[in-house]
Amino acid sequence: MLKINDTVLQDIGKGFSVPAQPELLIKLQNIMAEPEPDLNLIANTIAQDISVSATILKTINSPLYGLARQIADIPKSVRYIGLQGITTLVTSSLIRKSFGQKNCSIALEAFWQNATNIANSAVFIGKALGHKSAAEKLFTLGLFHDCGIPVMAMRFGEYQETLDHALNTPSETLTDIEESLYKVNHATIGYYVASSWRLPKDICELILRHHDRQFLDKLDRSEQQSHFAILKLAENITHLHKHFRPSSDWPYVQDSVLTVLNIDEEDVLDLIEDLNEQLS
Repeated sequence: MLKINDTVLQDIGKGFSVPAQPELLIKLQNIMAEPEPDLNLIANTIAQDISVSATILKTINSPLYGLARQIADIPKSVRYIGLQGITTLVTSSLIRKSFGQKNCSIALEAFWQNATNIANSAVFIGKALGHKSAAEKLFTLGLFHDCGIPVMAMRFGEYQETLDHALNTPSETLTDIEESLYKVNHATIGYYVASSWRLPKDICELILRHHDRQFLDKLDRSEQQSHFAILKLAENITHLHKHFRPSSDWPYVQDSVLTVLNIDEEDVLDLIEDLNEQLS
């Protein structure tokens, strides 16, 4: 299990190019902190950023939400998915804009596409299995869980080689390989990014522990374990679609994930078939 303390976080802040929290998000979170947040002010604040507004409308009108009719403006979006939901979508949109390809040793477009595929798969799995988790929460977890990877790739020029090594060495977690090479790992850095961007605490903790192969050893029926299980299943299905083999963590967590989600291998095959169509 990964452990983290203030000293580790301070070292990350000094040694890595971590994207600062955007002004739009700061404004939005300040409004949200009011005793009675003004929905119109929230909508107007978001609408100032055309790119973010377009992304939110595209997401809300996607099959993930299954709306009977399209929503055409931000005020209606705010009222439809609520304050927390809209903040989550804004945050998800802004994080992708905060990393530039310059000085980054991995292909960011491919990275974010894979993260988006995992996020969409997590939402699909949650809905298919009837879990009550909000779609935007699962989407955020899927999108952000590896957000420490671009930060690592901006610091270490050979980082793509590290990812390739981890892909071909499934017996080791990526975080263990990173620790042996760099004395830090992307899960810890991702926790730092998510915390500094003020994501919900439970999501930050899952980002920190998303490669913890013992996370489900002691089942407690918690929502956090359900989210972890959905994430690992989404990771595995996306990995299968891309690489035609299970993800590195899957053999170690498979049985516990199926138990937590109350499904069997046949159910997984059905999900794989359904998601393959969408991922294609």
